[in-house]
Amino acid sequence: MKKSLLLLALVAAQLSAAPARKVEATYTATVANIPAGLDRLNVWIPLPVSRGPQQISNVTIDSPVELRRYREKEFGDEYAFAAIEHPPAGDFTVRIRFTAERREITMSTIAERNASKRELDRALRADRLVTLSPRLRKLAAEVTAGKTTPIDQAHAIYDHLLATMKYDKTTPGWGKGDSERACDIRAGNCTDFHSLFMSLARAKGIPSRFVIGFPMTAKDGQVKGYHCWAEFYVKGKGWIPVDPSEASKSSDPAVRSYLFGNLDPDRVQFTMGRDLVLEPRTAQPLNYFIYPHAEANGEEIGTPSIALEFRDLPGGAAPVPAAQASSRRP
Repeated sequence: MKKSLLLLALVAAQLSAAPARKVEATYTATVANIPAGLDRLNVWIPLPVSRGPQQISNVTIDSPVELRRYREKEFGDEYAFAAIEHPPAGDFTVRIRFTAERREITMSTIAERNASKRELDRALRADRLVTLSPRLRKLAAEVTAGKTTPIDQAHAIYDHLLATMKYDKTTPGWGKGDSERACDIRAGNCTDFHSLFMSLARAKGIPSRFVIGFPMTAKDGQVKGYHCWAEFYVKGKGWIPVDPSEASKSSDPAVRSYLFGNLDPDRVQFTMGRDLVLEPRTAQPLNYFIYPHAEANGEEIGTPSIALEFRDLPGGAAPVPAAQASSRRP
């Protein structure tokens, strides 16, 4: 008993020592081009969540209609839902204001150390676009040849992505998180990088999962797009973060090294998982969930867009460049 209490105290001390960042933020979710004449419009809006290294507080929702909050059962994602009778044509916009405090993760301060059998089983299962095809299984075996531990195998996959993929948002098809496409053309954005990482990790029996939110690196506090990363599970360690897409943008070896197993606090998490099943049900499971989603008569409606505005609050750490943060890596 005393040993357990001592271990908990040591973990708590490590967590409290990790640099944290505190911000006040507004997430703006818009569904544009809603057609006239609809009888009913269903809208789902993702929300930021307190989890692992992140605490969310002071959440307020500015909406033209009443929204009800829900919690997704498989990954614990939170979201708001509205059923709008006879919605007006045009744009529907919701603003979510919140305070976020997030600390840095390192290999010695892993945020989530435990996982249930259900979570691990789900993190080994293929998704619609995060596939486990024969060629991906073959590639995973080739990439990890000679590596015997899950961490070494995951690191080999990470290094393979850095060596063979490029960050690109010009070739059509990017952004869906399609592992097969990423394997074909070796290019894409963060969703594509991390889908391929997950496919290769799962092919080696390493549980992995998808996390999405926003970067908080813009000097003017205006963020126009999402960012995602991945986590893999190792027994005795926990859920270890990786961000090969961000690492691929840098030629600095320190940055590329840091973003395997460490994660800066300059981001905010919204949701986790792929092929998400929400209640009330969407017509199809959501590939991932960072945009507002609207449906009428079982069909997706409108054009979704997102933005995040943030400002740092007193008491939090300043933004941590990955190269600087890497010097603290154990």
